[in-house]
Amino acid sequence: MLYTAHCSKFVRLFFVLYFLLPFVKGSDDSEVISANLTAIEDRSVVLPCNVSFPPENDAISLVLWFRGDSGVPIYSLDARNGSIYKAFHFSDDILGTRAYFNLTSKPPLLKIEPVKKEDEGEYECRVDYRRARTEKWRGHLRVIVPPKNVVIMDHEGTHIEGIIGRFNEGSFLLLSCEAGGDPTPAVTWWRDSALLDDDYNVTPRGIARNELLIKRLQRDHLMSVLTCQASNSDFNIPVSRSVTVDLNLKPLDVRISTLKRPLSAGRQVEIVCQSSGSRPPARILWWKGTERISKTTVPRNDNVTVSKITFLPMIEDHGKYLSCQADNPMIPNSALEDGWTLTIFYLPKLRLSLGANIQHDTIKEGSDVYFDCNIQANPWVSEVGWRFEGKPLFSKTKEGIIISNQTLVLQKVTRERRGRYQCVAANVEGEVESEEIMLRVHYAPVCKPDQKLVYGVARIESMIIRCEVLADPEDVTFHWSLNNTFERIEIRSFTTNGTISEATYKPRTRYGYGILSCWGKNEIGAQKEPCNYTIIPAGRPDPVKNCEITNRTITVIEIKCEAGYNGGLKQMFHLEVFNSPLDRLQINMSENDFPAFTVNNLPPGTNFLLAIYASNSKGKSHSVALTATTLPAPEKRTAKIENPIISPVLAILIGIVGALVLMAVLIVIIMRLRAQQEEKGSVEQDVVDKSHTPLQKDMDDPFDPDSREPDVIPASAIDSYERNGGIGRVTGVYHTVHNGKDRPRNPSGLQPTVLGTSSVAVPTDKQEVTYAELSMPTSHASTAVRRTNPPTEYAQIDFFRHAKQLVLQPDHEEDDSHITAETPLMEALSSIAGRHRITSVSDRSKISTTV
Repeated sequence: MLYTAHCSKFVRLFFVLYFLLPFVKGSDDSEVISANLTAIEDRSVVLPCNVSFPPENDAISLVLWFRGDSGVPIYSLDARNGSIYKAFHFSDDILGTRAYFNLTSKPPLLKIEPVKKEDEGEYECRVDYRRARTEKWRGHLRVIVPPKNVVIMDHEGTHIEGIIGRFNEGSFLLLSCEAGGDPTPAVTWWRDSALLDDDYNVTPRGIARNELLIKRLQRDHLMSVLTCQASNSDFNIPVSRSVTVDLNLKPLDVRISTLKRPLSAGRQVEIVCQSSGSRPPARILWWKGTERISKTTVPRNDNVTVSKITFLPMIEDHGKYLSCQADNPMIPNSALEDGWTLTIFYLPKLRLSLGANIQHDTIKEGSDVYFDCNIQANPWVSEVGWRFEGKPLFSKTKEGIIISNQTLVLQKVTRERRGRYQCVAANVEGEVESEEIMLRVHYAPVCKPDQKLVYGVARIESMIIRCEVLADPEDVTFHWSLNNTFERIEIRSFTTNGTISEATYKPRTRYGYGILSCWGKNEIGAQKEPCNYTIIPAGRPDPVKNCEITNRTITVIEIKCEAGYNGGLKQMFHLEVFNSPLDRLQINMSENDFPAFTVNNLPPGTNFLLAIYASNSKGKSHSVALTATTLPAPEKRTAKIENPIISPVLAILIGIVGALVLMAVLIVIIMRLRAQQEEKGSVEQDVVDKSHTPLQKDMDDPFDPDSREPDVIPASAIDSYERNGGIGRVTGVYHTVHNGKDRPRNPSGLQPTVLGTSSVAVPTDKQEVTYAELSMPTSHASTAVRRTNPPTEYAQIDFFRHAKQLVLQPDHEEDDSHITAETPLMEALSSIAGRHRITSVSDRSKISTTV
């Protein structure tokens, strides 16, 4: 609207100048002024009437407008009856109310609004004055009809507007634009601000027509605006109509974004394909060779499409072409494709077979055998190996094992080579084992290893002897014989079951022991070496020997012995632990291999009797007994000792008792001092007499109370010993005495003692007993000392030295844990001592006797 208003003002100004200029030029020499005017239909136009106002003595009486050759005015202003400003205006039917003559403007103007095409023609303005001569103005009015009915049609003549299409990319586009007007308008095609086509023609009906042909629509035509413009004058704005082109676009590209690499058979993989540029979004298809694969498509935006497939490659897919195809279904031949030839890696496929000319059922010892390992793999295997019974097999030419690539050769096969064979191959995918082939080697019977070869049999006792062989085929016949170094005896009493034969044998005489042999035979041949079984006399095992206690703690005792003869049978060893104070069985243990025991969880500081014996299927041996004591538990000490509270009365009593004890001690000391002085005098008097005193006195001699011979103990002393229950302890089966030079020796006439006695047996043959003999320790029992005739003379013994030994070795420190218990049924001590050669007191722990 703003643009139209400006144009209207411009046109009016142009008209004024157009009409005024000629009038100014011709005012001096012409009464008729002419001009050419142009108007736009349906707009307004002013026709100037360049009249001059007369002087005061004159006036305008009449103004007339004529069109063309018509003598009838189309508009008149009549002022003949009065002032010009009070004149009457008249308009004919042609103009009607559209025309009005304005005298106030300079020059006066006839305005016609709106202008019609019929208003075009010659116009004349005539002005009559009252006195002056008449003036005329003439002009030609041209009415321009702007373009109308601008239409755009497709190639089928259909009117189109707005968004047109969709057209396919690459196709042609034909558009026609028509427009009418007077004068005939110029019709042009524009794309945005660029002129596409200005060549138009006029139809017989006077319509301007311009056809636009786009031979091949490109991607840049998408949503482009094509404008048809019609214009027939510089005084009006061109008329236009536009359409927007919509297109279907082909995919610009298609690409498999997943790395194109070899795939592993049986290992699922996701493959992604992407396409862009298609409108609407592309359709993506997957192909494996000629087989179509299902897919999942996910559009990302308007022209990008992503498709994924979950692909499980198989061995059969190797060498096939996997492709991703993207197209626009609306556009023929728009498909694009990307793909690659599949390389499928897979584990080797192995097939193991015997050689083509080998019959499995005819293989026997000495035959040559070979295996073939057929391999199918991608990539090819890096190594090939062989296994026998699950263990690696290597080439050993000396042993007849030859491995050459995929072939295994066994020369002169033996029965040891029968078993399960398989080949192994590996590539980048992994290692694979073939199926197993059980190689069967036919061979003659041989003895089965790890059989029982020694049988202990008592006389007149039946025993089943089992003979088992290895053979292939297993249909074996047997025969038996006994070799007793004197003769060979055929055994007829036996049974056979395949490769096992059992003979029932009973030795009836002492010649029934020896080597029992069995032979087997099958279709391959007879057994070369028989199976030999030694038949020996069987009985109970011998007792264990050399038992000793190797370790002792508060709760643990360890015992170790040597095994005796097993009686011809497998033996077991047993230990029974008896609690001596409680007189009950504490623990019972058994061992299969060796007579060594560790006894745990024993009470501390307790005496035990240990009984050890062996057993086999014939019975058990005699028991061997040991005594042992666990160590006492450590004393508990308190961190704080409370001082006892002593009452006053108790303190007085303690003081009185202490005074009495002190007085008694003083009296004893005084008496001993006096006695020592008297003894000194008597000793000095008897020195010469005692040099002739015999070393030994008869038992019938009266006792001399003044005698100080340390080696001779009077009978009263023995009686006192018996009354007091004995002094010292017996530490062994026999004792040693001193000969005056601290060397122990075995006194003649000593006999074994019996445990459990507590008295001293005094000889009845009036023999003298030395102090050394009675002063020996007696921990478990007293020693019965016997003398033989004639009496033996003893050297003097240092009494004080011997007393020091007794003080330095108190009874409670002696270890009695290794003392061997003896019973009245035991062997004589002299025979035991002869066998074991005991040389010191410490060896007593190794003496063991049977119970």
